[in-house]
Amino acid sequence: MAIEVEIYEKIRHLHEHENMSQRSIAKILGISRNTVKRYFNGSHVPWEREGTSGRNKYVITDKVLDFIKECLIEDETENIKKQKHTAKRIYDRLVAEKDFTGGESTIREIVAELKAKQPKVFIPLSYDPGEAIQVDWGEATVYLAGKKIKVNLWCMRECYSADMFCKVFYRQNEESFLEGQISGLDYFGGAPRKVIFDNAKVAVKEGFGVHAKIQARYAALSAHYAFKPEFCNIASGHEKGYGKYMVM
Repeated sequence: MAIEVEIYEKIRHLHEHENMSQRSIAKILGISRNTVKRYFNGSHVPWEREGTSGRNKYVITDKVLDFIKECLIEDETENIKKQKHTAKRIYDRLVAEKDFTGGESTIREIVAELKAKQPKVFIPLSYDPGEAIQVDWGEATVYLAGKKIKVNLWCMRECYSADMFCKVFYRQNEESFLEGQISGLDYFGGAPRKVIFDNAKVAVKEGFGVHAKIQARYAALSAHYAFKPEFCNIASGHEKGYGKYMVM
């Protein structure tokens, strides 16, 4: 019998990490020993389906799963309601772009499972000393050499003390982003364990939030200063402990 992915995960965990027998796993999970035996060593997976009515056996491969996940990540990144992927649209794209030969109902099940498992990202409202710094861009209008111009404010706030560092730049580009971080860390006298930022392209090359893939130069900077970059979702300033701060 086919089982839910959550049950499969528990079987594999109890086997690999708890060294439990098939009999013990079956008793704990309340399922048959035959079911445990089938999925015990990972030789079978619950998203493997056999066709009916003369269809050949087909398997939901990692390639198909990755495609589905990419569609869901794209929805979160773009955040355009009318263009979001339904299970039907993902199925149609799989058939057209990946030569998928499985059933639409299988894709519906997997999409539902993945959506149910999407992590809920939140940022705590209190921090320990040296735990985190939040960074963000703001804007201000100033007079420079008698000319009224708009400038970009690079802001860093230490989450425990609420002390803030700001630096002015002409542009919000990668060079300004990296220089602002270095200047701010010099001001605070060291690096925190993590730096929290929005999902801007100066830091993230693709993905969003916990799915973000960091830009190479920012990855090098964070490695050098030994802090962990963390990203909020696009247009979700409520995920920061202090909220989005804009200096006017």
